[in-house]
Amino acid sequence: MKIFSWNVNGLRSIISKNFEGFLEACSPDVLCLQETRMSPEALEKLGGLPFKNALFSHSDKKGYSGTAILTNLEISSGGEVLMGGHPREGRITCAKIGGLNIISAYAPNSQHALARLEYRMDWDADFRSLVKSMDNVVACGDFNVAHCETDLANPEENRMNAGFSDQERADFSLLLNEADLSDVWRENNPDATGKYTWWSYRFGARRKNIGWRIDYTLVSRSLLPRVVRAELLADVEGSDHCPVMVELR
Repeated sequence: MKIFSWNVNGLRSIISKNFEGFLEACSPDVLCLQETRMSPEALEKLGGLPFKNALFSHSDKKGYSGTAILTNLEISSGGEVLMGGHPREGRITCAKIGGLNIISAYAPNSQHALARLEYRMDWDADFRSLVKSMDNVVACGDFNVAHCETDLANPEENRMNAGFSDQERADFSLLLNEADLSDVWRENNPDATGKYTWWSYRFGARRKNIGWRIDYTLVSRSLLPRVVRAELLADVEGSDHCPVMVELR
């Protein structure tokens, strides 16, 4: 089973670019999307997508956030997850597929000067509890944090900026440890540098490869014997993020 995840920075936008070419080239069995930015009304106008089954989560704020899981496989259960006490921002979609609990997640950005850090940490704690309540987890998405110094081009310049604060990095470690998850790509590439999944649109960052690895495929350690490969698809354009994938037997 090939599971892909991609922050598309607007589903309507990516469809107008190379979405069809990506699907033809990669043939995902399951596709997790983040930042779809689609209301139910906008989805109706958009028309059908080339998948038999699709789950969408929407934000109450128009044109903001949103996640989805698209597949031609049977979904036995799933849908939007609303964590108590949090605004409806469409940040979590779950699907039970072939015995796997697949999660498409879009973590909140802590924003300039860490203005939303306290809320982000509350979200992290509740998401961690959610994942710990499940087994056979594949949690995919934009987690808005570079975990290690090797996960961004300029760690010293960005220390304590959004996405590279000590608190966010510690919370990500807690997620891995307490929920017994593996950051599969990093474990398979422990010394790799210069491998990123997001680049600013400013200053030619992608051309210069000045980026961050903030998109992950996290797999329950009990599933590691089934992992065939994990990849970052940096050559796939159309968004400021690139897709990531994990393949399981």
